[in-house]
Amino acid sequence: MKRMTSRFAGWVTVFLLMTGCGGGGGGEVSSVEKETDSGRTVRYAVASADEASAFLSRATFGATPEEIDRLVRLGDYDLWLQEQFQEPPSYHMAWAEERAEGVGGVGDLKDHPEDWKRFSDALGYLQRDAWWDIAVHGRDQLRQRVAFALSEILVISRNGPLLTYPDARISYYDVLVRHAFDSYEELLKAVTYHPAMGKYLSYLGNAKAGTRGAHPDENYAREVMQLFSIGLYRLDRDGRRLLRDGRPQPVYDQKDIEQMAKIFTGLTDDNGQFETEASFSSHHARTSAMVAVEEYHDRSEKRLFSEGRLVPAGGDTKGDIDKALHMLATHPNTAPFVSRRLIQRLVTSNPSPAYVERVAEVFEDNGKGEHGDLGAVVRAILLDDEALHGARNRPEIFGKFREPLLYFTHLFRAFHAQDGYHILRQGDTPLYRYRSFNFNGTGYTRQEGPLEALTVFNYFTPEDAPYTLKKEGIAAPELELYGKQGIDEVLMGIIHKNDSIYGLFEISADLQLEKESALASGKRYGELLDRLDRILTAGHLSASTREAILSYARAHASDEGMSGEKMARHMLGLVITSPDYALQR
Repeated sequence: MKRMTSRFAGWVTVFLLMTGCGGGGGGEVSSVEKETDSGRTVRYAVASADEASAFLSRATFGATPEEIDRLVRLGDYDLWLQEQFQEPPSYHMAWAEERAEGVGGVGDLKDHPEDWKRFSDALGYLQRDAWWDIAVHGRDQLRQRVAFALSEILVISRNGPLLTYPDARISYYDVLVRHAFDSYEELLKAVTYHPAMGKYLSYLGNAKAGTRGAHPDENYAREVMQLFSIGLYRLDRDGRRLLRDGRPQPVYDQKDIEQMAKIFTGLTDDNGQFETEASFSSHHARTSAMVAVEEYHDRSEKRLFSEGRLVPAGGDTKGDIDKALHMLATHPNTAPFVSRRLIQRLVTSNPSPAYVERVAEVFEDNGKGEHGDLGAVVRAILLDDEALHGARNRPEIFGKFREPLLYFTHLFRAFHAQDGYHILRQGDTPLYRYRSFNFNGTGYTRQEGPLEALTVFNYFTPEDAPYTLKKEGIAAPELELYGKQGIDEVLMGIIHKNDSIYGLFEISADLQLEKESALASGKRYGELLDRLDRILTAGHLSASTREAILSYARAHASDEGMSGEKMARHMLGLVITSPDYALQR
């Protein structure tokens, strides 16, 4: 096995060990081609099980032994993607309505939608339970993985004004699921009109100047540009900042924010009145697209950006918003800005400019003259030569850190964690019965949960890194979430079924380790480690980590009480808490 000798991987190992998280030691797009028995030429051929595992770590919530084997037999990454594009979406609201059976006199949730507000504290846990179940069991893995990436770009959060509105949050997440492969402009429209975003960024009930305040709220106007489309500075197509006299050029200024704020006036939730204090008054209002009340919309002319792009006077709310979103979606900055962020969330934190440019070209034109086709963009990201062969061709910089949530989704998927029935309670009152892992990520990982970032800037920003990496010009955003009291303790608790975690919180994520236990019982430690390496680290387990784990196994093989299952759990824990696993390559 190759050692982790790159600058990126080297710093990774040092940083993780220092913080206590480690448990152990460009150009043209190319592809591997082969001809099948049927005579069909496969351009994106699957070269090995290890490479299949690496691909699945980017395209799903974690590789499984069965999916690795299936992808190898399929022999074609592109064919796998086409199958995934055809999978029906798994929606979180539908999961909640189908699963939540009322108990103790409480009616089934699907028949009593207003109970989303009545039992909002408890149903916040149901939102998490739905996410975990779909992330682990959903057949539409690619769609769900992309939706999660989008949720970290187009951010709303339970932390803030949406705290007591789990139905609004779960409905918003379904918007990301629904539009994960649509045009970016359509996604941006759906996000803009969703009342959860309106509430979170305070433009729900946003009125023209002089009716509800001195000037319209500027919150969404700022973030839809800075975070959701064009960014702060002018970009080349490859994502690098365009400089003038050695300085980056702002792509908009305060006047643009003020003009954009006028556009997002007149929207409120569908409750029949404009007053913000009456907003979010029903399940329907919290989960249906916002509506326009024209008397509160600013109908004046709006001029945007230095190019003087114009939204003419006299337009209605929907017309003005659609014009503005079209400007943003088709702005020259948007293709490289969004492409780079999606690459970072799925593949590598430090993509080469050439990689960003290749994906941005597809964003601008999918080959059919269509702009912003997210399905085509995702395909370009995952099938790019840098994605498929970056660990070999750019070992000094390729890869990304796994987020805490992704440790657990992978663990649960790879080892077929079993769920169980639980009673959801609010205080001492039993409310709903349904099957789940009962693993509510934020409370256990301490740092991250679905739609639970502390701010609109997500859990981390794209250029984040610890100082030791940042001074080298290396981004490692996910490392901002790590710490001594991070995820290793919880991982080992789950792997070893520690009563302090399982008993106290009634977790039912029971890992199935029959094959691993059988190998350990036969003292076939090398074979077991090969299996764990393939499933978890895609063949990237370093020689030093590998030898350390094997030495541990041999040294403790005869310990009293060391069963095959216990040894398998120990070796699994040592692999998944190693720096080799922390870095997705």
